[in-house]
Amino acid sequence: MALENQEKRPVAEKGEHIIARHLIEDDRIEEEKNLVIDGVDVSGRWNTFILSRVDSDFDRSFFREIKDTVVGSRINRCWQCGMCTASCTVTPLYRRFNPRAFIYMMQLGNLKELKKYVDVAWRCVGCYKCSQRCPKQVNPAEMMEALALLIKKYFPEEVESKLKVDENVKKIYEDMILGHGRLDLAKLHISSMQKMGRTKELIGKIEIDAIFKMVKDGRAFSVLRLSRPHNWRKSKEAMENYLKNIKTIEQTTI
Repeated sequence: MALENQEKRPVAEKGEHIIARHLIEDDRIEEEKNLVIDGVDVSGRWNTFILSRVDSDFDRSFFREIKDTVVGSRINRCWQCGMCTASCTVTPLYRRFNPRAFIYMMQLGNLKELKKYVDVAWRCVGCYKCSQRCPKQVNPAEMMEALALLIKKYFPEEVESKLKVDENVKKIYEDMILGHGRLDLAKLHISSMQKMGRTKELIGKIEIDAIFKMVKDGRAFSVLRLSRPHNWRKSKEAMENYLKNIKTIEQTTI
């Protein structure tokens, strides 16, 4: 009777308080949203169980393929300390980007698991903080580079469908560089805000104050006066040839 009169507290999301929740599938987490034992409400996080998982579908040829590359030759050294993920500048933005977990999946040759991360596995920005701090000199940054190339080979359809939006962003960069010899930061900022669904913020107080400040100190006008770099034609030809070679390599890899 006393429980019925009590105000019901909000129930936590399924598995909300599990560390590395993003690495566990929903169907492997069991919770009772409304559970009372001996008069004590243990709903939600208090009765959380993670079902055990057995994986047997491994491809050791994939592991050997990673190991035979220059960048992946030290994969056996990894002892899963997690220093790479702790140092990563991308993980705070994309929780599913986990270098330690990716290296473990590569060690096992677990293509089934890697396939789930096609949309984020390529997001390494090459800052090399993980490689600098790795105690076993595994060089996780270049391991991520090797992984990004191989997922295109093993999962071409998933890469094509899930990375379509990011290919559009890549095209924006290419058009700006090849067309003007430099990035237009204003256009990049606007396109990124649109991609995140934050277009209303573009006319908000913070954005407007920033524009007025740039006009006042002259930066806005100096940006408008920027011209193409010296000898831009030769540079443009070199970059176009480079992009053609990259596309050829990617097609060959796939």
